[in-house]
Amino acid sequence: MNANARAQELIDLSHSMVQVMATETEVLRQGKVSEIEPLQAQKESLAGIYEAHMRDAAAEPGLFNSIEPDLRDALTQAARQMEATATENKIAVHAALELNTRLVNVIADAVTNSTPSAAGYTNTGAAAGQPRKMVHPTAATLNRSL
Repeated sequence: MNANARAQELIDLSHSMVQVMATETEVLRQGKVSEIEPLQAQKESLAGIYEAHMRDAAAEPGLFNSIEPDLRDALTQAARQMEATATENKIAVHAALELNTRLVNVIADAVTNSTPSAAGYTNTGAAAGQPRKMVHPTAATLNRSL
């Protein structure tokens, strides 16, 4: 595959990645969790393909030096756009994760605080909810005479 064709493939992949990441960012902002999984699968697949193309290109030193100037500019612009979108996507993913973590903690605290405590006495005769005091055995003798 010549350098121009390879560059065009990378441009197309970059545009696809930008579209998927932008959609995922919007879905995260809207809180539509059910729509995230297919987008993540698509993003992972595209990222794998992109990485393979970049690896192949890196194996051929000087390949990108022979790209037509207009195509090189388009490739550079696509890479910048993908980087900016990836940064925005990363922020949205981290924000959603933080929100979910906080929500889980609030629910866990609510469950913990709403658990009823026992009232009355325990099987040892101690008041419920009171910390047990360590009782040390004491020696005693009984005298039969009163």
